Amino acid sequence: MSYKYLILGLLTERPMSGYDIKKQVKLALGAITSASYGTLYPTLHKLLADGYVEMQEVPQRSRPSKKVYSLTERGRDDLKNWLRQPAGADQVRREFLLKLYLARNLGPQEVLALITSRRLEAETMLQGLTTDRLNTKDVQQGWIVEYALCLCEAELNWLKQFETEYAVH
Repeated sequence: MSYKYLILGLLTERPMSGYDIKKQVKLALGAITSASYGTLYPTLHKLLADGYVEMQEVPQRSRPSKKVYSLTERGRDDLKNWLRQPAGADQVRREFLLKLYLARNLGPQEVLALITSRRLEAETMLQGLTTDRLNTKDVQQGWIVEYALCLCEAELNWLKQFETEYAVH
């Protein structure tokens, strides 16, 4: 999971404090990831140092100032470039789900291209798993292959349905 892009994507919604970002991750993306403060704050500090976000201190009564982060143009451009790239093979499903969640930052054709690209990746994966099924001799390995096949087939069904319905709109 790329916490850099998770944070950049969430900041497209509105400026947020680290606490707000953590709450939003849990609320919107809890099914695919969790984010500790130990991960979020170092990432926020790096994004700030690299010019992808800016920070404003908001005074509070009887408490320390709240640090509110917002996206810079550089951060917005980097996020859009990342959204247009295929997901890396090591984190394909999680990155794809994050990109799907953040796709509101893309135009309709780019969303459809994201879905189509993932469908093609899943079809390739399905072909490999089908070959693995034929060559697997070990019972437990067979279970893993069958499980992966079921997940892949379900994802392909969803992607095809999405492509069909989204193209109509």
